[in-house]
Amino acid sequence: MGLLTDLSAALSPRPLDRRTRGKLLAASQRMIPLAALAGVAVPVLITLGFQQSVALDALWIWTVEMLVLSALTFLVHMRYRKERRHMPPAEHTARWWPRMRLLAAAIGLGWASAGLLHAHAVSSEFTVVLFVLMLAVLAVASSTYAAVPGSLVLCAAPVLLAAFLVARLTFPEQIAYVTVLVFFYAGLLAYHALSIHRTLCREIALERGSRRLARRFYEERQRALEASEEKSRFLAAASHDLRQPVHALVMLVEALRARNRSDDLHPLVEQVAAGTQTIDLLFSSLLDLSKLEGRKQLPQLVPCDITALIDEVVNQFAADARVNGLTLRGNRPAQLVALAEPVMLRRALYNLVQNALRYTPDGGVIVRGRLRADEVRIEVWDTGVGIASTHTAEIFSPYFQVENAHRDLSQGLGLGLAIFRECVRLMQGQYGVRSVPGRGSVFWFSLKLAPAALSEAARQHGKAPDTPVFAGTILVVDDDRQVRDAWLALLKAWGVTVQCVDDGTGADAALAGGLRPHVILCDLRLPGQENGLQLMERLHAAYPAAHVALLSGDPKSRAFLEAEEAGYVVLTKPIDMDGLRVLLRRWLPSPEGQATVR
Repeated sequence: MGLLTDLSAALSPRPLDRRTRGKLLAASQRMIPLAALAGVAVPVLITLGFQQSVALDALWIWTVEMLVLSALTFLVHMRYRKERRHMPPAEHTARWWPRMRLLAAAIGLGWASAGLLHAHAVSSEFTVVLFVLMLAVLAVASSTYAAVPGSLVLCAAPVLLAAFLVARLTFPEQIAYVTVLVFFYAGLLAYHALSIHRTLCREIALERGSRRLARRFYEERQRALEASEEKSRFLAAASHDLRQPVHALVMLVEALRARNRSDDLHPLVEQVAAGTQTIDLLFSSLLDLSKLEGRKQLPQLVPCDITALIDEVVNQFAADARVNGLTLRGNRPAQLVALAEPVMLRRALYNLVQNALRYTPDGGVIVRGRLRADEVRIEVWDTGVGIASTHTAEIFSPYFQVENAHRDLSQGLGLGLAIFRECVRLMQGQYGVRSVPGRGSVFWFSLKLAPAALSEAARQHGKAPDTPVFAGTILVVDDDRQVRDAWLALLKAWGVTVQCVDDGTGADAALAGGLRPHVILCDLRLPGQENGLQLMERLHAAYPAAHVALLSGDPKSRAFLEAEEAGYVVLTKPIDMDGLRVLLRRWLPSPEGQATVR
């Protein structure tokens, strides 16, 4: 009953769309050239081998019939392939679906006509061969037309009828048993064909589903890329306005550092300066994030002072540790410098320390840096809850939290260690964890050791700079009052005579009033029709003795690139104070009898 149900379902009209029909039709056509070849080879071999066993004229008539049918089958198949290349798929399927059914019926009738040779046979051996031939044709048809059950029925039905008649005439005394065997054999072939048909339909459905998923993935990917590009365009457009407050903050802190004369306040001022440098670094990284998105550009690795970083991190989290009743201390050599990207390095270590403090109910945390061969290894030890060995491979996955199965947002998002892993990977480092449940964990990562010369440069860069004392006059043109106030505070603290104006008109008035600056600093974006580059070129042409520099928070702007190509000095906001000191030492006269003071 199950076989009959399947056969009935296969033969009844099914809601197959033309695309599916086209694929099933193409699958059935793959075997047609082989069937046409069999239609030539088998009749020829039978004619050559059994000329004495059957009437020769009847044998030749059947052989010629099969040769003509095979040639016609091959020509029809070639026509099918040719039109498939040039005709729209839906139109091609609608055209060839009924044609191939007619072809299958013709092939079935051609093979079934071999049963008529039984009437002309003169030996029992030939009739047995004829019966076996009918069964073989049924087997080949079940494979050839399995993709299209309707065509299979049209081809196999006349052959099955012919095989039954030949069996009845050849085995009259065993007809009951032979009939059962013939139809049982036919049932097996039908089940085999239906299995192939179902498999093909599933494959077509899976292929279509895969294409839909691929199309959706492509569309989602395009939307994500467009969103990323839109964000990058926004950051590029807004970078000038966003950089201005940070630019002013950096200069004000530098002015505070220059004016401070109190030994008691000196450590506090240096902490504020270090914090401002961190803000500057993180902010610049945010505005330049598009360079790393999509991994189109790997981060540039520079020497980083690990000793200073460990001290900074310990000081940063000391208050949090005390509030929770924990101890937090660093353990590092006097000098340890690794090749890393500063923002990623800081983020990686911050995340490890935050994670350790969060999962340590009592005891403490140690941040340790040490040298191992040609690598710098940074470790964070804690006496926390520990991690079971079954989870150590998963904890670096995004959103994974061992003790937050219900996704309580108050316990974080589970992204800290995933970000840590990505930072270390981009810095070409290694990472890992060792843990004992109930006793604590050790998270570590290793980076390449910086060469000796670069290490010394990084260590000197980390020192608090001396406050310079300059002479001379500087004209600053900037439309942001907060930035102008910061320039006044900074340059006056450095001993410079400074005048700040907000546009080209103000600059012209100051120069007309007798101001003769040694240095002119122009912001790129100014109100009115004249931008900073145009104003700087005009003033430099009028006062060639003055040194000029352009300031901008948008390093990708056309004017910024034009200034660089023209050979002008271009400073990017927020300005690097060390670079500014070097520049002013070259451009401003040194005061007689004065030295740099702390």
